[in-house]
Amino acid sequence: MTYSCLIIEDCAFIREVYYLNLRNSDVNIIDEATDGKEGLEKIVLHRPDLIILDLVLPKINGFDILSQVHQLSPSSKVLVISTMEDSTFKKKAQSLGAVGYLEKPFTKADFLNAIQEATQHYDGVQNG
Repeated sequence: MTYSCLIIEDCAFIREVYYLNLRNSDVNIIDEATDGKEGLEKIVLHRPDLIILDLVLPKINGFDILSQVHQLSPSSKVLVISTMEDSTFKKKAQSLGAVGYLEKPFTKADFLNAIQEATQHYDGVQNG
């Protein structure tokens, strides 16, 4: 099964790391957004299977995006990847519907494991 993926991350280097680590995988990156406003627009446009979401973003933060994802794209699963290490942030992200939370910096193995766990949570009909 192939999963469509939207990256919402303001750092170009981190986006490139995602692309490099996901090539030759069952996750197809279909688009990216560099701020929260653009991210919400692209969620509506693509309704991706998987969203990789940073919490610290310009214009609209990741928590505000998380609070709207289920309404905008009910089948999308969200993997949060953030520098915010406090357990309260992780709990808040999970309470808003994130299926996974990975802290930056991370190893390639940690990243791929988090992706695998997020896609295992996928129980809807594929969007893309």
